[in-house]
Amino acid sequence: MSLIYVVDQTEYNMEFFIKQNSELPILKMQVVKDGRTNANKIFDADLDTATIRFTMKDESNGIPKVLMNNAYITEKIQQNPDAPKEYYIYYKWSKRDTKNKGRFIGEFHIVNSMGELIAPIRENLYINII
Repeated sequence: MSLIYVVDQTEYNMEFFIKQNSELPILKMQVVKDGRTNANKIFDADLDTATIRFTMKDESNGIPKVLMNNAYITEKIQQNPDAPKEYYIYYKWSKRDTKNKGRFIGEFHIVNSMGELIAPIRENLYINII
């Protein structure tokens, strides 16, 4: 059984499923540098000292269930040492976070000396507590 679950990323939606009152799987999202925004500048600058937070709001009413809780970043281990660096941002659930069933929208906030980046950028991250 895998402890980390990569969000299913389709062209328009990202869907994540977790059972009610569960702490696993960890929410993990790959950071994609597409060159379409200035996100690369913000993301690459001072990455070691960046503050990363996670927020989850009820889709139906916008009320936060999780508000600016600590999230984390990890570098993907590459097979090829010459490959560009890739990163994942992730959030570790508490049972309180998953207490209520429902559909929520999640966001990661990455803050450093260059500014703030809210991910995902173009589509919503849907979290389904079942």
